[in-house]
Amino acid sequence: MLSLPELEYLSYMDGRLAYREKGVGPALFLLHGMNGSSQSWTYLFQSLATSFRVVAWDAPSFGASNTFGDSIEDYKNAAKALMNNLELRDVVVVGHSMGGVVALNLAADQDALIAGLILSSTHLGFGQPKGKALISRYADRIERINSRGVNIAYGIDRAKGSTPKGTSDTVIQFLAKIAMGSRMEGIRDGGRMSQETDNADICSQVSVPVLILSGENDTVISNEMHVDLTAALPEAQQYVFPNAGHASFVEYPDLFNEQVKDFAMKVWPGDRTKIIKTSLKGEK
Repeated sequence: MLSLPELEYLSYMDGRLAYREKGVGPALFLLHGMNGSSQSWTYLFQSLATSFRVVAWDAPSFGASNTFGDSIEDYKNAAKALMNNLELRDVVVVGHSMGGVVALNLAADQDALIAGLILSSTHLGFGQPKGKALISRYADRIERINSRGVNIAYGIDRAKGSTPKGTSDTVIQFLAKIAMGSRMEGIRDGGRMSQETDNADICSQVSVPVLILSGENDTVISNEMHVDLTAALPEAQQYVFPNAGHASFVEYPDLFNEQVKDFAMKVWPGDRTKIIKTSLKGEK
């Protein structure tokens, strides 16, 4: 039976940030994607909280967290506030999709005290001018919510849209139930942040080891977006999950968690020469 640690709350600005925490030891800080919340990391909590201190947030405007703005600075500052309050030092940050945009920006901030960065099915941001209308990948979701609400049909549509045909019903239902918790302000603010961020220029400031995880059949992150990310971080390790779509952390949780654990264990001994900087590809 899968279970999650209870939500906890940090008073922040005029509201609160929600998060979950379990385990002791070196810390993993987990940043979910657009369809998610801290619940997205259920399998990782189950597997890795026996070895590490695992902390996962509900991003601003998502889950049980309040809204604190829609810029990359707003999201990064909220993440730093949570890290500081929980005394997360030398942490390995894991960012999936939208969360990867925040995680990469966070890793370039020398005040964040990050030891390693794992980017899962993510991108550099779309670099659009500030204030431009939301692009269709976000605007269409808001229109759908406004017209038909957030229900199981919405969740299943989001789940099927992020996974390959033939994905098991167990995976679809898991992702759908989490997507049912989507809030319009999350898509609005997270979409705005992702749309207006351009992390290409700050990648040179990332001095920690990086692991880029991707799904072989991911249709949410285009090949061009993936190539741009890997080109901007040429020393990063890479691992491709064969047959996986956009949600490898749920589609292949054992393999995903193994990659996270192996990378983290190489980072924390302090001998960064052990981080193999060659490209690792999953067997196809």
